[in-house]
Amino acid sequence: MSTHEQRIRFRQLVRRQHGGVSLEQAAAVGLSRQAVARRVAARAWFPAGPRVYQVAEHEATPRSRAVGALLSLGPEATLVGTSAAWWWRLWDTAPARPQVAVPPDRRPRPRDEVDVARRRIEPDDRTRVDGLSVTTRSLSVLDAAADLGVDDGARLADRALLREAVTLERLRTAHRRYSGRRGAPVGAELIALAEGGARSWAERELHRRLRAASLGGWTANTEVVLPGYGRAVGDVVFAAEKVIVEVDGWAYHRDLRAFLRDGPRQSALAAAGWVVLRTHWYELRERPDAFLARLVATLRAR
Repeated sequence: MSTHEQRIRFRQLVRRQHGGVSLEQAAAVGLSRQAVARRVAARAWFPAGPRVYQVAEHEATPRSRAVGALLSLGPEATLVGTSAAWWWRLWDTAPARPQVAVPPDRRPRPRDEVDVARRRIEPDDRTRVDGLSVTTRSLSVLDAAADLGVDDGARLADRALLREAVTLERLRTAHRRYSGRRGAPVGAELIALAEGGARSWAERELHRRLRAASLGGWTANTEVVLPGYGRAVGDVVFAAEKVIVEVDGWAYHRDLRAFLRDGPRQSALAAAGWVVLRTHWYELRERPDAFLARLVATLRAR
């Protein structure tokens, strides 16, 4: 291969790696340590970790920092946790420091710019995405949830399931394989919520909130007879005011429920003079008072 071809391929490599390059990659195209040092002195390259550089013509970004972290830690390093979920584009915000796992027998030097964990990642749970070694989507979701906690972890899992980026069965399989890992209880809770527990929790929480607010006159899971439609079941029914509260779990289930129930049923309810309010798991966890205020205002107006 000619020097010209080497340079073209090297520029393509740097572009794919968002401006990052390792000393070994530079040497592979004929750049000596002295040549690298000259580029650093001329501020054409900047140190981005042990034996890793950022080419100045490429802006430093979270993606370039993730690439640099893996280049500096070697071929067995894997992007994990919220960093991996973000790399998969399942989470919107990259952690301030890339999260990387290395095999347990590795003892890399501590570094300020990377969160390094000594942890075994099984081959089936490791893949390449956009040139980087990352955990599979299922394990990335579970690991990220351990970092984020139940509320944000639920948003991540819900989004991944809704996009069909993961399946419940793959989440279960990944969870069983790493059942002893840090954060496993959060993963177990998310799987239980995804299997329908979110809606059950939301219904129980709504009932509790209604009783605590001394709101009476309602019944749960009550049939309503609708002319021209038949019978419909309301999650919570205020018969005197003709108000129905519909309770959803996650969007992963809500879209299916909406598709099966909302069209003709919603029209029949409106024609019969019913008002339908909707609430869901997230609202009842995070903004229950706002929902109750909306409900009370609707009941008073009726």
